[in-house]
Amino acid sequence: MSEVAKSVLDGTDLILSVGGKALGFSTGCKVSTSVETGERVTKEASSGKWKEKYVKSFSESISADGCVLTDGDAETPTYDQLKDLMLKGDPVDAAYSLRDGDKRTGKTTGGYAGKYIITSLDLDGQAGDDAKYSVQLENSGEVKKVQDSNGLSEKSE
Repeated sequence: MSEVAKSVLDGTDLILSVGGKALGFSTGCKVSTSVETGERVTKEASSGKWKEKYVKSFSESISADGCVLTDGDAETPTYDQLKDLMLKGDPVDAAYSLRDGDKRTGKTTGGYAGKYIITSLDLDGQAGDDAKYSVQLENSGEVKKVQDSNGLSEKSE
């Protein structure tokens, strides 16, 4: 029996897009998906020693960081554009997916997408170094696989 080689996702290929546009000069992205559980205690289960858990809700947060651009455009969301979106206080469309070939953008045919609220935006400018930003988003409603996709997998399930 021959072993099939597995491929590992290169972190460089995980792209976060806000409003349909990949963040400009992004250097990192982290996605955290969580479940809130409840505990069910019934007369039948109370005589046993094992707790019975159930899912109450799901939540997801995304953190990303990058270099601050002073000459971004509509195709390259910048710190200023993220700040404007945050101050509006409305949920934004956000998605994370695999890099589209050698482009700086994410594929529109894969990954996950939903509505998110920008909950924090940090600006860090150290002398002699590139100014950097960090942004935190939290879901506002359901996060779904992009239609007809395999999420972050290249191969069919």
